[in-house]
Amino acid sequence: MRHRRLGGGRGVERLIMDDLVTVAAFADVSQAELARERLELEGITAFVIDGQSAGIMPYLTSATGGVRVQVGPMDSDRAREILFG
Repeated sequence: MRHRRLGGGRGVERLIMDDLVTVAAFADVSQAELARERLELEGITAFVIDGQSAGIMPYLTSATGGVRVQVGPMDSDRAREILFG
């Protein structure tokens, strides 16, 4: 997983969004948010992608692959196990 060091010399690192892996896709934002919260309760940082688009233009949700839940590549197998295992 690539990280980018932010300024300030505090050693703060941030995940680069290009490194994220989709572990699930849902038809609506509420389902994706529940999945994200479940993963975060298990200690996995997760992100909901395309949630705002689905809220504003729900007719595009299926065309864009749904509302996606993404995690870092090192957590992807464990995240799928938690969500679907």
